[in-house]
Amino acid sequence: MHTIQLMTEKSSMITTDSVVDRGIVYPSHRNEEQIGILLRKPEPDDRAIRFVLDSWCKTVAAEPPWDFSSTRHTPPPPHPLLIYEHDTLLKKIIRNSSITLACDPDDPDTVWGYVCCDGELLHFIYVKSAFRGFGIGGCLLRSAGIPKGKMMISHKTESLFTAFPNIRFFYNPYRMIYGT
Repeated sequence: MHTIQLMTEKSSMITTDSVVDRGIVYPSHRNEEQIGILLRKPEPDDRAIRFVLDSWCKTVAAEPPWDFSSTRHTPPPPHPLLIYEHDTLLKKIIRNSSITLACDPDDPDTVWGYVCCDGELLHFIYVKSAFRGFGIGGCLLRSAGIPKGKMMISHKTESLFTAFPNIRFFYNPYRMIYGT
């Protein structure tokens, strides 16, 4: 990894230490050419942290990991309670995790997606719906440095399996609370 200077009047909060690399998103079924992408770490007071927490909680609430195929199941907590409790948990998780943001290279404050991991554990990966299918998720996953093959995950959503059908994921929800 190398650091590059990226400071503009519009994004003065982005420091040289937060920029990880410039990535390339390769051609996919939705784009016919390579597009540039800026990969960076969030700053402590970055508004992107709020985006990470909001989108993560909303995705988990919309795609809960509980199996409702059985006629005998306990319903999940009410939506507001689920959001509140998961937001509390995520604030503990991200303190000890690495987050990489995928941003517009011309405007580092415009976040297209992110990945959150702790070593070889993938906590969560998210790309805004308008930018899905362009290869941004794959670029984020490669930037996380998680070995290919079996991938341990702490959050299970249908979106994850849809976006990465060829990866074998191992779900271990208890890993999300180690070290919190």
